[in-house]
Amino acid sequence: MELKINNGLLEVRLESFGAELVGLRDLENDREYMWQKDPKFWAKCSPILFPFVGALKDNRYLYEGKEYNITTRHGFARDNEFKINSQTENSIEFLFESNEGTKKVYPFDFKLYLKYILEGKKLRLEYRVENLGDKKMYFSLGAHPAFATPLTSGIEYSDYYIEFEKEESGEVNILNGLYVNSQVKEKAFDGKKIVLNRDIFSKDALIIENPNSSEIMLKNDKNNYKVKFTYEGFKYIAFWNVPGAEYVCLEPWCGITDYDNCTGNIEDKKGIETLEVGEKFIRNIDIEIL
Repeated sequence: MELKINNGLLEVRLESFGAELVGLRDLENDREYMWQKDPKFWAKCSPILFPFVGALKDNRYLYEGKEYNITTRHGFARDNEFKINSQTENSIEFLFESNEGTKKVYPFDFKLYLKYILEGKKLRLEYRVENLGDKKMYFSLGAHPAFATPLTSGIEYSDYYIEFEKEESGEVNILNGLYVNSQVKEKAFDGKKIVLNRDIFSKDALIIENPNSSEIMLKNDKNNYKVKFTYEGFKYIAFWNVPGAEYVCLEPWCGITDYDNCTGNIEDKKGIETLEVGEKFIRNIDIEIL
């Protein structure tokens, strides 16, 4: 089911399946900022990543001596229908909670909320995870929004760039197939700017661990395209697209795909988050059109 919120400045379109952001239109200049799901390249737009980010080695993990199997990347929340928990003129909150199906592959009782709040030309995404069980919960959480990089007359993909709030080392984790290479990192850029080009994601995502910045800008100086993207409290920020497609994903993660030398034990998983009984985990992302 598609839902909309509109404050006269921005129109936001949301799908209840996966609680997915599928449209963010600036009404002043009639510009759509979100990738519009071309299955030729990628049939998603902004999936939620839960309870894992990326791939599990051999599609499995171990918890309390038992093996569990999840064959999909990025967990399972994105492939489920969310309930509408609350709705106002400028906000919608979605809810997905554990059930018999999830317990077969993920033995924790939880509630996962994703709330969208429209304030002027800023859209806030509020993520909340609650541990409803009687034991410590292990999980990861991530966002994966794809921003359109429209190739209008005189504009090239390489005219777009990502600008960090602070200087970064330029070192990124690289993948060994589906998994993080445990042996090496790669120098991908210098300073505060990543200039996009058609080959930059030929080896898959660029993953920055413990970034200095909690704010980035996606820009194109030729057509005054500016998106301010704020992500506090996330352990990683990743960037990705399918080469040839007209978008770039900005991906804050609390968690990461398995390393190629991982043990498979969920307690040992790199980047894993934990919640004690009754605790809540909250993270926010702001997308502002400038």
